[in-house]
Amino acid sequence: MRQLYGVLVLLILGGSPLFGQDSLDLAACIDYAWQHNPQIKQAGIQQRQAELNRKQASWAFYPTLNASFRHGLNLGRSIDFTSYQYVNQSTQSSQLSLNTNFPIYQGLRLRNQLKQSRLDVQASGQDLEQAKQTNALSVAQAYLQVLLAEENLQVLQAQKNLTEEQLAQTLKQIKAGNLPDNSRLELEAQQARDEQAIVNAENTIELAYVNLKVLINMPVDEKIRLKVIQLQLPEPRALETLDELYLEAAANMPNMAANRLREESADLAIKVAEGALMPSLSGYASLTSNYSSAAKDRTTEQTTQTLFLDVNGTQVPVEFPTVRTIEGGTTPYFEQVGNNLYTNVGISLSVPIFNGFQSRIAIERAKLNLELAKLNSSQAQNQLKADIQRALTDVKAARKSLEAAQKSLAATSASAANTRKRFELGIVNGFELSSVQNMLTSAASSVLQAKYDLLFKLKVLDFYRGIGLNTPQEN
Repeated sequence: MRQLYGVLVLLILGGSPLFGQDSLDLAACIDYAWQHNPQIKQAGIQQRQAELNRKQASWAFYPTLNASFRHGLNLGRSIDFTSYQYVNQSTQSSQLSLNTNFPIYQGLRLRNQLKQSRLDVQASGQDLEQAKQTNALSVAQAYLQVLLAEENLQVLQAQKNLTEEQLAQTLKQIKAGNLPDNSRLELEAQQARDEQAIVNAENTIELAYVNLKVLINMPVDEKIRLKVIQLQLPEPRALETLDELYLEAAANMPNMAANRLREESADLAIKVAEGALMPSLSGYASLTSNYSSAAKDRTTEQTTQTLFLDVNGTQVPVEFPTVRTIEGGTTPYFEQVGNNLYTNVGISLSVPIFNGFQSRIAIERAKLNLELAKLNSSQAQNQLKADIQRALTDVKAARKSLEAAQKSLAATSASAANTRKRFELGIVNGFELSSVQNMLTSAASSVLQAKYDLLFKLKVLDFYRGIGLNTPQEN
């Protein structure tokens, strides 16, 4: 009998045994959540978008190269671009070109845009890490809730076993004539209450599993069990002060780093906008050729004509050369393209004078975005300090609650053992015994609640310390 009381107390004050070998631990649950959680996936997509923006800003320093082709039908009087003469006929024409443009000086806009995009990549990476850490903390809480429900079921099962043993011994005493027959009634009622409590506890376990599955985005009909190992509270140690933990958290929390990076990015955005007020210089080059159906193949034929001139009464023959152009068919397409190639190389200077104050407005907008970034950072710092103060207070309160619950359990356990002896001597009835045992079960459940509450509150402090949450406290 005393061993059963001892088992009940050890379940609460000690650790919990392994429930299954083929099961998930906390690290596996967190890893699954990181792979399937929609918020984490969204943060990952945003990081990839930022990386694409960085690549785009990097490639902006390189020349552009474009090819173009144009073919059309000209009706009526038009210019033949192969000869630059007017023709009064329907013609077909083509133009082929290869163009390049390369930046030389853009008011440092390209350089500042590249710096800004690099900061944005880092900030989005910190956002992803923050999403993972926040999710890990939520998963750890749900994980501990399952363990709490599992341990609470063991407490109730131990209580049920105790009631059954007491009922068996009571029936023996009744059969021997040492106790009246009605002594068994309250114990039988207690046995029914124990069975009902176990059913409720099993339902609580299932709901805890459902909550965990929803949190890690696992199908609720998936069958899983948690790998429950010996969970023990760490040795109590002095907590950091608010300022100490705040400085540690401000250095470790990814969202704080992201806010700092976005402030720097917003500052660079002002420089990018100011670059639009500066002159820009770029180089260009092109290779172009034309085709026209009006272009004909032409050949020349040279002949000599002899004329006689009268010189002092004498006929003197004089030869006059003549050149005759013979027009053939349309010059072949690719022959024209090869013959009509020409290049163009130069530089282009653009000086902004007036563009409807768009550049000035862009600068003012960038300055306002910097102010917003600073306000967001300041608000996050104040919120972090308040959260840390709340976390420290919660740990202190949870420790006191656990100490009080443990004292209550120890006192109730002693009272239950004493009541059991008195029941065996016939001094108290079954109702009083059941009442004390219910108080013992309630005290045991309170210790469990306080124990897991403190475990989670300590995990919250680890969260602010930058300590990973992939594994629970183990021994």
